[in-house]
Amino acid sequence: MPAHVYWAHLDPEASWNCANNLSLPSPMGAKSALHLALLDEIFVPARSQDVALTMLPKCQVLHEYHVSLGGSYRTQSVFKSTEAWLAENKPSWPDVFSSIAQSLGPRSHFSAVNELLSSHLQTSYAYLPIAPAASEQTLPDLNAIQFANSKSTITQLCQQLEIPCSGMVIEQQNDLHKLQKLDYPYVLKEAFGVSGRGAYLVKESRITERLLRHFRKQIDNGKHGGLIAQPWLDIEIDFSSQWRIDSNGEIRFLGLCQVVNTGFRFAGIDLCCNALMHTIEQSQYFEQVRLLLSALFKHGYFGPVCVDSAILKDGTIYPVIEVNARESMGSIAMRWQQKLSLNEDIRLRQYDVQYQSALQLEDILSKLSKRGALFNSEDGIVPLTAASLLLPTNSNLSKGRWVQLECSAQNSECYRKALSACLSEVGASLL
Repeated sequence: MPAHVYWAHLDPEASWNCANNLSLPSPMGAKSALHLALLDEIFVPARSQDVALTMLPKCQVLHEYHVSLGGSYRTQSVFKSTEAWLAENKPSWPDVFSSIAQSLGPRSHFSAVNELLSSHLQTSYAYLPIAPAASEQTLPDLNAIQFANSKSTITQLCQQLEIPCSGMVIEQQNDLHKLQKLDYPYVLKEAFGVSGRGAYLVKESRITERLLRHFRKQIDNGKHGGLIAQPWLDIEIDFSSQWRIDSNGEIRFLGLCQVVNTGFRFAGIDLCCNALMHTIEQSQYFEQVRLLLSALFKHGYFGPVCVDSAILKDGTIYPVIEVNARESMGSIAMRWQQKLSLNEDIRLRQYDVQYQSALQLEDILSKLSKRGALFNSEDGIVPLTAASLLLPTNSNLSKGRWVQLECSAQNSECYRKALSACLSEVGASLL
């Protein structure tokens, strides 16, 4: 089987969104697209002959550590150094692909990237129609991708299929007045919003009125639709299911993850979900989700899908809160679990890190090891990313993202404290 190229643009929703959609006020603390651009190194290839194409060269210390655990694969980067990426004004994957499309030829700036993607089958975190692709690889078109990822169309589709879903779609200006009739609290979401961004908790009428003024200004500028309102759910357990729709329409269930959120923001996942699996197997969950995925295929979509779901405090299983027709942190964690042959008790956690100068990963790994927190043959932390912590502080990006696997029944707080202590010793801190 020929080698595949793996690459990850972790902010694809911005590329799928329609410019004419209404948008919510930008929240404080929204994810930085720059940090997301540097998290592509967590998207690990399945096999040793596959290639991980990342924006920056993967930290050699981190790569060698993963290889020592059995996680070997080939690497290639768009830029040869962090300095080169910063000098080009920190382009994202869509920027790179747009440049390729506008300057084709052997001397184009990203000709090596174009050649690699055009000559290999690729596995991407999410489909971007502007990305180069091998002629023998069939990918869904933009309309199908947008249909499968839009919260508006998913809400309408669930209602048509009689899958429990209580969202209300805001399509026209006349729909806005419906917001004033909703019970509080409710959640207002953009059609292509993501965790930590594109969602607004509305607790009282004063906030509704402020949002209506915000939307009317946008409507005056020609925007419309692209919003849904959902009731605030009294959730006991957030979880997601990972799926694959093959190009022939076959639907494959890949696994289940319990999701850890902080407010609207993703914080981590747990992969060992036997009790959760037993609970949802007693319901119609899998039949309902398969029905939805079959409908997505009929509309032209195939590829990875993550379905966000929940169990409410009254025991009700809420099958579809959102659909992300792309890879997810859950599928990434499962691939790492398989890659490194790890046991079932796997968690993934992510933290924001403030640092005063570029960190040396060797120091952090050494300090984690001395504390007995770094993964050995049975348990411990497996760091997955380093790029956003290695930037020079004069780049004004001295806040990065740390993502780790935790392989143990020991609770996450113990590992968080160990990581925090190690970072403190090198002049950094968890936020």
